[in-house]
Amino acid sequence: MTTDYARVESAGQSLSPLDMLANLPGRRGTLLLVEDSRLSSEAIRMMFRGAAGRLRRADSLRSARRHLSLYMPDAILIDLGLPDGSGLDLIAELSRHRPRVPRIIAISGQPEMEETSYAFGADAFIAKPIESLAHFRTLLAPDFFPISEADAPARGRRSTATAARDDLYLALDLLLMGRTLDQRKYALQFIEGVARILEDAELLTAVQQADTDSIPKQVMQILRTRLLGHPLI
Repeated sequence: MTTDYARVESAGQSLSPLDMLANLPGRRGTLLLVEDSRLSSEAIRMMFRGAAGRLRRADSLRSARRHLSLYMPDAILIDLGLPDGSGLDLIAELSRHRPRVPRIIAISGQPEMEETSYAFGADAFIAKPIESLAHFRTLLAPDFFPISEADAPARGRRSTATAARDDLYLALDLLLMGRTLDQRKYALQFIEGVARILEDAELLTAVQQADTDSIPKQVMQILRTRLLGHPLI
């Protein structure tokens, strides 16, 4: 699978923006996060605070490729389950592309995907939820200035609650709109990631026991119950 990156004409030659930007002086510390979950994105944003760098987010493969057509990040963190395909495809593309993104990190709520991620070209793997701030920042060093765990800001309760509510509503919509097997599989994978981040054992068990051949009513009921505790206003 190849990506048709945008190209720019220069001195009669067709140059990829990745080639043009790769060696610009002073360019350090841009992390591209490819993640569909607002809850997971918010958690990573909070852990990234204080680092000497910029965090940009894409919520799909299409959005990620649009970012990559404009600049080369110093590191990219790719969720494996995305609404328009597998993050493994993007990992494979970036692993083959020259110049290569310096650091490709896979992230997933399914820890068993670690070895597969390496096989597709990832340099590192992080399981959701990310429990160690020190480990997260070690993976990003030295492109980003690491700070001690003691200096890390506490996670914002309000923003996290809002992100959790948005993910729960999205999860419910995905199940209601999941008319094909692939759509239902993606919905359940998304919900599994949310359940792990929220440490919701009941929801996680329901997802793992769900049958993809039909709408998982138990999962939907749990989602509705959880949303009662996350009102819109």
